[in-house]
Amino acid sequence: MGMIERFKSYTAALEQAYRDDDWSRLAPYFAENASYRSYYGGDIEVTGRDAVLNQLRAEAESFDRKFDSRVVEYFDGPREERGRIFTMWRVTYSKAGSPDLVLTGNEIATFIGDEMTLLEGHYQPEVFAEFSSWLNEYGSFVHAS
Repeated sequence: MGMIERFKSYTAALEQAYRDDDWSRLAPYFAENASYRSYYGGDIEVTGRDAVLNQLRAEAESFDRKFDSRVVEYFDGPREERGRIFTMWRVTYSKAGSPDLVLTGNEIATFIGDEMTLLEGHYQPEVFAEFSSWLNEYGSFVHAS
């Protein structure tokens, strides 16, 4: 299986993990010593397959699950360049009583064989001002426990 197909399979498994909370289904996609770098408003880096899976779950719990629904769309890629996969995405979050929040970003995945050794996630730079404004006006539930 090529890297693009493997990445598409991973994103499908990620959405299934989000739905059923079985994050172990993602383990086969990551090398034992994989790293994840998240630049979604705070720089986070974790290393080790279990740490990566725990971080992905923690991000879903601390943000995504605070909304009534979310729709993920990949609109550029995945494409392979220099041995890595690049993709751009858009997530639309909905919560009763507030306008939809639309965030865009990109992911870069580095593979060795069928396993990711590094996954990086970034918001698009233009997202931060609008995101901050939305959070200030409508996002009190995001910070609630």
